[in-house]
Amino acid sequence: METLLRVAIRNVSRNKWRSAISAAAIVVGVAGIIFLQGFAGGILNNLVEDAVLNKVGAIQVHRKGFLDAETDPLKLDLPDDGSLEKRIRAVPGVTAVTRRITFEGMLGNGSVSSMFNATAIDPRTEYAVCPKRRSNVAAGSTPLDERSDNGALLGKQLVQSLDAKSGSVLTMLSATQVGASNALDVTVKGYLPSLLIFESKRVATVPLAFAQELLRMPGRVTEYAIAVDDLSRADEIAARVREALGPEYDVAEWRELSPFIRERIGNFRIAFVIVSVILFLLVLTGIVNTMLMNIYERVREIGTMLAVGVRRWQVVVLFLCEAIVLGLLGALAGAALGWGVVFWLGRRGLTFAAPGADPQLIRPLVTPAFVGLAVVVAVLAALVAALYPAWRASRMRPVEALRAN
Repeated sequence: METLLRVAIRNVSRNKWRSAISAAAIVVGVAGIIFLQGFAGGILNNLVEDAVLNKVGAIQVHRKGFLDAETDPLKLDLPDDGSLEKRIRAVPGVTAVTRRITFEGMLGNGSVSSMFNATAIDPRTEYAVCPKRRSNVAAGSTPLDERSDNGALLGKQLVQSLDAKSGSVLTMLSATQVGASNALDVTVKGYLPSLLIFESKRVATVPLAFAQELLRMPGRVTEYAIAVDDLSRADEIAARVREALGPEYDVAEWRELSPFIRERIGNFRIAFVIVSVILFLLVLTGIVNTMLMNIYERVREIGTMLAVGVRRWQVVVLFLCEAIVLGLLGALAGAALGWGVVFWLGRRGLTFAAPGADPQLIRPLVTPAFVGLAVVVAVLAALVAALYPAWRASRMRPVEALRAN
């Protein structure tokens, strides 16, 4: 076996152009797969960060039945007196807690009105739970702070529908907790970017105190959002919070709170697998064709080997060894190329904009485990692709092979 491997290495190095053509398909395939994984990883990371660090937090606490309520969700409120927050903070793994109110209503400029969905936040504690909310504002806008008494950040589509601009004063109308209507003036402080094509563009972010006055809910909120020390353990920490608070509260981690994100992540992974399979099939086809041409060019050599007593199974093993050598060389070169591109783009960033959404910076990322897996799969693919050509070579008749021109 060792002798066959040395002969295989010699054969690969003997015809450099033929070997380079054979390895090129593997290089392109492996580099392409690693780049696609890196790009997909960057997009998925952005989706998760947008959900966890910009919107919902890792975990949320609501009154029992809030998430599937058919009645007015404002009636399923929670106390904002510090006692519940203290109980949540005492749970191991919880690093920060903030309070919010989610509500909807109408926003008008005196002549035109438009519906909106709003999140009321406390700027003093919100950015410890969702740090990206501070920076995730449109260019030229500033995040809400403790001085934003009646300021609001609005989605661009909402602002455009009301012919407003930064500094404009609009009227926000909503139903209060008891069902009556109330209206307050709000000042447009800036705009919210739209990073996801499927998310609503008629959104608003307002200070918590403003929402409590508008909705007539002093000392009440609709949810507590929680940050954790390890996002991969969010379900475990959510179980602890659930146990600490008791059955009268709904405790949900971010995957349950972002079904659209979870669905898009699943669809994206399926699409990546399909593209990867197609790319590997193209690589396999190229390897098979190259190996078959290799056999046709070496007919007399194969005939001589068989004539001097080389066993047919040894011919098969020889060609398979050549495929392994080519596959390993091509896979390592492709892995180095693909990882290098991903590393460079990861540091530099890649601007990407889906139709209907604002541009976002994608930083491709790939794990060493995936790079190693791509190398192993590429070598196995080269081995599988060489099976038929190797079998064809071993089936030659020495006399006919030696007569070939």
